[in-house]
Amino acid sequence: MTMRISLLAQAVVWASLFAAGGAHAQLAQNLTIGSPKAMALGNAVTADFTGMDSVHYNPAALTKLKGRQTSVKFITGMMDIRAKFDAPENYGSNFLGLKDDAIAGSSSKTHAAMMYLPGLGGPTELPLMMAPMAGISINPPGSKLTFATNMYTPQALGYARDGDDAGRYQGKELVMQRLTYFSPSVAYQMNDELSVGLSIGFSHQAMALNQDFRAPGILTGLVGVAQDALCEIGSTPFDVFLNICGGELGPFTDIANIDVDMQQTLSPTWNIGFLWEPNDWFALGAVYQSEAKTRLKGKYKVKYSEDWQGFWQGLDNSFIGAVFSSITPDGLFGEESGNVALDMTYPAHFAAGIKFKPHQRWQINLDVKWTDYKAWNNFELEFDRQLDVLTIASLFSPNNATATTIILDRGYESVWSWAIGVEYQVNDRLSLRLGYEPRPSAIPGDKADVLAPLGDAHLYGFGLGYQWDKDTVIDLGFNYLVSKQSIPAGSSCNINCSEIDSMVYNPYADLNVKTSVKAYVMALTYRTTF
Repeated sequence: MTMRISLLAQAVVWASLFAAGGAHAQLAQNLTIGSPKAMALGNAVTADFTGMDSVHYNPAALTKLKGRQTSVKFITGMMDIRAKFDAPENYGSNFLGLKDDAIAGSSSKTHAAMMYLPGLGGPTELPLMMAPMAGISINPPGSKLTFATNMYTPQALGYARDGDDAGRYQGKELVMQRLTYFSPSVAYQMNDELSVGLSIGFSHQAMALNQDFRAPGILTGLVGVAQDALCEIGSTPFDVFLNICGGELGPFTDIANIDVDMQQTLSPTWNIGFLWEPNDWFALGAVYQSEAKTRLKGKYKVKYSEDWQGFWQGLDNSFIGAVFSSITPDGLFGEESGNVALDMTYPAHFAAGIKFKPHQRWQINLDVKWTDYKAWNNFELEFDRQLDVLTIASLFSPNNATATTIILDRGYESVWSWAIGVEYQVNDRLSLRLGYEPRPSAIPGDKADVLAPLGDAHLYGFGLGYQWDKDTVIDLGFNYLVSKQSIPAGSSCNINCSEIDSMVYNPYADLNVKTSVKAYVMALTYRTTF
């Protein structure tokens, strides 16, 4: 395909995809594990016991699973992502007076959940996020060792917008998902007070994106004004020298649709933890969850609009196109596609916490946590063939590009956070739980966008645990997460800058943007002996 098409379309594919990766990872942190007890206690459970889900939260706590036990889990949820786009008073001044943007004054809303079904067709739209999970544990009679495995989703987030939704230029469909399908774990009871544990997680990692593309800016504004002046009067002798009337190309013109699907079927990690319980009213725990060096592979497809193709076809048929054939398209095609690979680090995570009982019926959990999103400072993409655009880019930026690779700077930040949970023991069978977790964003304000519209967030949890009989426990948990942010015009060059070098990628240039995210997640677990 053409150099110009590749430059714009490929750059927006990858810049958009990885902006989503960073923000959705922070949004997904412990949100979709599906542990009802952890959800209800605001994820402040590092020094507590969460059944089979201790494989993730602290494998040392698996020593509390005696005999042979199995767990069945059902998790469901939905996400409501909204955005509002408003034009300031001087809107259009950077587009040479053009301001008939249909997006200005409009709003965006997701309408469905998306999940990635490995081996069953990739990203799939669902009315709600729904996932059944299961786990099993074995503690041989008289042994200090407990063995377990659990299925869970460290990340399971995705959404779909309508085809004409105002937010379609930063995500018509998006999936960011990590499924741990096998997690062999072992915990050892060193003495009456101290346990240690280790878990190895084998996961499937997937990222998928579909979105439309436009490029408002000074250059497209100049073309739009020129077309308004020249193309209304029909064919002129000037067209032989420079024909720009083959197709519309203004600041608000749809240029392309982009579809990306990447995955890795085996991505291992490990969790190691300890749990110290010197008495009945106090416990201390810590866990370290390793990073994972993933290599995602997949395909991309770009489908170009008739206006975009028509513009370049008209230009090519003029004298200017013939003279500058080395930098104008050699052919016009409706689509281009190819293979791509990405080395990406799944961030490491650390948590430490305490559990104490100031009263026989009351329990309070406190956690502090750290996640290494700074590991996503940049991403390196490897293409299956040499691209002209990368060859040229390597001349101007040899540290960031070669003929087959490109490095994309992201600049995310590692974050610390805390969480608190409270449990009240109503009687020998029933426990009630509440929790709260503030979640600072890993994305700096000058990199905010609508693709992953997550500012600082607040997570609220509540639920209950019920001892059905001496061998059976039922847990129910619910999470509500809310996040709001405001992105004034020109404040983030991931969405609304309008400088001459900001066409890739600021689809809402010079617009004020406000976003809100609300997530609702519910989980039910049934655990019994066998």
